[in-house]
Amino acid sequence: MKYEDIFKMCVQNLRRRRSRTLLTLLGVLIGCCSIVIMVSIGIGMTQSQKKMLEEMGDLTVITVNRKQGGGGKLNDKAVSSIRSMAGVVGVTPKVSLEDYNCTVRLYAGDNDRYAAEWTSVAGIDTRELDNMGYKLVSGTAARGEGQVLFGQYAAYSYSDSLRPKGSNMVNRWEGELDRSGNPLSPPDPFFDAASTPIVMELEANGKKQRFTLQPSGLLKEDYAKGSETSDGVLMDVAQLQSYVEQLQGSGGTRQSYKTVLVKVSDITKVSQVEKQIRELGFSTSSMESIRKPMEKEARQKQMMLGGLGAISLFVAALGITNTMIMSISERTREIGIMKSLGCCVRDIRILFLSEAGVIGLLGGLVGCVVSLLIAMTVNLVSFAAPPGPGLIVAALFGGEGFSRICVVPLWLLLAAVVFSVAIGLGSGYYPANRAVQIPALEAIKSG
Repeated sequence: MKYEDIFKMCVQNLRRRRSRTLLTLLGVLIGCCSIVIMVSIGIGMTQSQKKMLEEMGDLTVITVNRKQGGGGKLNDKAVSSIRSMAGVVGVTPKVSLEDYNCTVRLYAGDNDRYAAEWTSVAGIDTRELDNMGYKLVSGTAARGEGQVLFGQYAAYSYSDSLRPKGSNMVNRWEGELDRSGNPLSPPDPFFDAASTPIVMELEANGKKQRFTLQPSGLLKEDYAKGSETSDGVLMDVAQLQSYVEQLQGSGGTRQSYKTVLVKVSDITKVSQVEKQIRELGFSTSSMESIRKPMEKEARQKQMMLGGLGAISLFVAALGITNTMIMSISERTREIGIMKSLGCCVRDIRILFLSEAGVIGLLGGLVGCVVSLLIAMTVNLVSFAAPPGPGLIVAALFGGEGFSRICVVPLWLLLAAVVFSVAIGLGSGYYPANRAVQIPALEAIKSG
């Protein structure tokens, strides 16, 4: 028989028993929907967790510290050793004025009108700014003498000495917040921190000294690299040490570092690089200690949800098997006639497998469409906003500021269709074999 004839007979047989075909197809549809929706919820949970971690900071940054009570010296030699490790793209020592027991006050405006009584001032190797993944909101990197970078929200740390207490600071959290909890349009600070010269007053051992700083830009907030990216000051480490030397003398600075920041090329290499650094005798910390347990938990939930969906599809497979067995018992005479006319056993097997496969294919395709509609509806409800064209697109494909509960990637839909067809063919294999084993004479007599 030609494949075209087999396909026509397959469609005719399915249409002849429409009610039974529709009910069997409905079982496959429900099973397909279950597995797609369950897995999409798991994917949505994973993406939400990843987004939450990314908001906490750069996931590829490792903080290296000296071990308490021993370990190696965290000096320039150690920095060079870490830089030579596979997967490392950036290394910089990080020192803070707190490491030198310096008290810091910052002033801006005429007659020191605006003052920040406490702020974080840190120094890194500014040549590594790009390699370390520091991002600027505005301005350029600090390269010249006296140039520094201010944190994204550093200007909100200043109080106005000419205003009464209680209303002498600008609250950046006033107004509407976005879905991530950040202010959509914070009020303007008292001055522009990216262009206003700042006076830094250092105090140590009863001695004070002032230095004029010229901001060259604003850093984007990233707590994985330190609080100075939010409300502090960042400068070159050599420049910071020179200020300390001017205040405390040449013996004030140290030859080793308390902290070193390391950036790796990919999140999958973080644990490997951390292991190598620990072998050098240092302690490390990164987002990996948070990410791995969350990733494991998400994977377990995905498997559990996928398993629940697979149970529904297994029930649908039993329905296909039952339908095909009933179809064979009703078409025994037809099978005998086909054999008497010289039809190959292979053609009869392909005919029944085709019927089972078509049921699986149709159930999978319709199930994917229904799954997309369900996922879109669930996401729209979770957005808690009036539906519109833009919101519908965000519900299906995602968008800035929108966190979807159900994420249905293309590969999941394709996998669901392939799995449904495979379930159909697998369920029809036993009935098809049973059909070809019926002797032709016995089949004709039973009719």
